[in-house]
Amino acid sequence: MILQSCRTDSQEERAIHLEGIQPLAKSTPSWVLPGHGQAYSDCGSWRLKGCLNVEGHIQDGLFEEMSGKVFVRIFKRSCLRAECPVCYEKWAGKEASKIEWRLSAWSKGRIIHVVASVAKRDYEMPFQKMRSRAYLIAKSSGFLGGSCIYHPLRQYETSKRWYFSPHFHLIGYGWIKGTKAGYKKHGWIVKNLRVRKTVIGTAQYQLSHAGVHEKFHTITWFGRLSYNQLKVSPRPVEEETCPICDQPLRLLWYFGSEKLPEEEGDYWLAPEGFQFKPQHGDYG
Repeated sequence: MILQSCRTDSQEERAIHLEGIQPLAKSTPSWVLPGHGQAYSDCGSWRLKGCLNVEGHIQDGLFEEMSGKVFVRIFKRSCLRAECPVCYEKWAGKEASKIEWRLSAWSKGRIIHVVASVAKRDYEMPFQKMRSRAYLIAKSSGFLGGSCIYHPLRQYETSKRWYFSPHFHLIGYGWIKGTKAGYKKHGWIVKNLRVRKTVIGTAQYQLSHAGVHEKFHTITWFGRLSYNQLKVSPRPVEEETCPICDQPLRLLWYFGSEKLPEEEGDYWLAPEGFQFKPQHGDYG
């Protein structure tokens, strides 16, 4: 769904329905909300992985029987694309985890959440210039650096209708000051939402209705945490292993007659009907 310009004087008339987003500004010809693209044919399909080492599963848990059973992880296949209507929530979760990881690498104080709302006179500004101005205004307000997530829309609380109101969500470090004086100078509203209890939760929520564009990144970094000022090692990928015998989990096929659980999660199940899915090289 493409966001295009609403050029009316009435704020109510500027409201936008998700069922048919109207034109936004010239500076944002193809911004979309997450989940408004096309899914792949197998997005959301059920997948299994687990451990069939029944001989090694000889103990029981406090609340479930595990001895003599196989460990099975049931999950849905995800393409992890922002535009996918099936997988965008998992995309948001993965990106939120990456935001938390990079922020933790600097750790100079407490993490805050700041919103910089674009002055109406700057609505027609080219997006790259608008975002650069957001960086400059945030820095002048005491924000030292962090992540930047662009939102082209806001939502009315009562009607839940969307209207064009570009703003930037910043998660990072700093001490916000001088916002009233700044507003008189540049017309942008800078609001400090203060310290966040959970970075992942804050970032994931902001990403769930952020702007997505084929040419611009949804998440950028600036200031002290920009890529040219802070080098951060990638977050280590934890190997998925069996909680009892510690063997690596492998993809599974199920040919049994019993109905499998229909919720994502970890289960201890009877071994009948489970087989490892062949891996590359298993056939010689």
